[in-house]
Amino acid sequence: MSSHKAAYDDLDTTMIAFVGVVGTIITFFLVFAIAALSYSFEKSETEVKVIEVPEVTSDSVLANQAAALSEYRWIDQDKNIAAVPIDRAMEFVVQEEQEKQKKNKNKSP
Repeated sequence: MSSHKAAYDDLDTTMIAFVGVVGTIITFFLVFAIAALSYSFEKSETEVKVIEVPEVTSDSVLANQAAALSEYRWIDQDKNIAAVPIDRAMEFVVQEEQEKQKKNKNKSP
């Protein structure tokens, strides 16, 4: 038998197999490294956004809302829009409704 000498257009199958195996191994480790890195980032973000959230007591929120409902203040001073305490606003509404009812009684035959 004669030995076959490699020509310039013959495929180097050992090199192809070597590159394929090495590429597969590198890809395998890269996928796991990226997954581990992603898990690490997710864990740190969960700690920052869920576990270490500063506590806001509902009492302070309710106190701020009650203060906003019980004081006079400007909402838009340029347009002359002001906020009045809720108790005073309810009195205005009751007075307006009473006046409407009186007008309607006077108009009825």
